[in-house]
Amino acid sequence: MEPIREDIGELLQEYIQKEKQLLANDANEQTLSHQLAVMLGSLFRDWDVDCEYNRNRRVIKRLIYAIEPNGDAEERNVVPDIIIHRRMTSDNLIAVEIKKTTNNRSSFKDLEKLRAFKEQLGYRESLFIRFKTGQEEVGIEELQWI
Repeated sequence: MEPIREDIGELLQEYIQKEKQLLANDANEQTLSHQLAVMLGSLFRDWDVDCEYNRNRRVIKRLIYAIEPNGDAEERNVVPDIIIHRRMTSDNLIAVEIKKTTNNRSSFKDLEKLRAFKEQLGYRESLFIRFKTGQEEVGIEELQWI
């Protein structure tokens, strides 16, 4: 998986340069996710790259995870920001969650969800990205592979 991580690292640097205006203007997370998914689609041509995809084959995608550090794990409907997969199969490559620095919520829920994608749905990798937004200097504040 190391080459995939390296390829995505390079792609993220290109993304930051290409979408500097969106990041500086603090565009919403769906806009940022969409533009990132378009770029990921060019890197993963043999895969489906989807935003907000809520299906596990024909049923609504559900995972068991906690949303608070001291909370109980519960089954929840999930809508990942971006997934790289093959639709209508169990061939799942990467789940991605993004946040912006202007969103001061903890990353706990996102990280737990990403762990659940790997453990419960067999994603090979999962990635959390917190983008620096709403300021002149944009970039990546946090990047975690799970």
